Amino acid sequence: MKQVIALFIVVLLFTLPLFAQQPAINPAPTPAPVDSTAQLRSTPDTIPPAVQQKGRIGTDGTPRPIRVGSSVLTPEGGSETLASDTVQVTAKQEAQIRKIIPRKATIRSLILPGLGQAYNRQYYKIPFIYAGFGVMGYLFVKYKGLANQAEEGYRLLLYGRKISDKVYEPVDSVVIGTQIIRTTTGAKAGYDLYRRYRDLNILLSVALWGINIIEANVAAHLKTFDLSDDISMRIEPRVLPVPGAGFVPGVRVAFTFK
Repeated sequence: MKQVIALFIVVLLFTLPLFAQQPAINPAPTPAPVDSTAQLRSTPDTIPPAVQQKGRIGTDGTPRPIRVGSSVLTPEGGSETLASDTVQVTAKQEAQIRKIIPRKATIRSLILPGLGQAYNRQYYKIPFIYAGFGVMGYLFVKYKGLANQAEEGYRLLLYGRKISDKVYEPVDSVVIGTQIIRTTTGAKAGYDLYRRYRDLNILLSVALWGINIIEANVAAHLKTFDLSDDISMRIEPRVLPVPGAGFVPGVRVAFTFK
């Protein structure tokens, strides 16, 4: 009996795999390893030829840049960022600017006020210059007349009004401008004051002439100021010697003028 049972168990162990449930879908085979950077390395870092032909070739057959925002694309795939603080001038403007010579502007303003400003093509400054000279001229004439009245009034109060060669009539008061003066001291003080104002207007007129010359020279230099890349400022790291501390890191600011 025991032998029959053992034989039955052995037969059962060999037949169970035959009745086991088979999987409905066989698993997919494992893919072969692929280099993920091969595609990136094979992609050319350039602008497609269609874009180059359409956007980079001008009417004269010369290549022209493709502008995207503030950058310029190049055929090699790079870009150049346009400097936003650079003044762009045309060839005609450049030719006009280079014709201005500061020395000529200075000499012309020295000869005649406003002539240097006209040479610099800054005509709007000329009326202000002559308005200043007009005010100075008006005040000079005004105070010169008052000074002459004060001088004559001083003589009348001191000696009197002349009637004949040897006869003078005493004078109690004189009129200087809108004021009535009764003493020689007041007449002398008025004469000194008006003469000082008269001389001050002469000095201010000379100063205005000098300012006109300096302004023409400075404006001519500014109009011929070089706006190219030759003028630049560079900030570079640098090691600086410090007494007692050896060498310490620092920053070097370099200005380039040409």
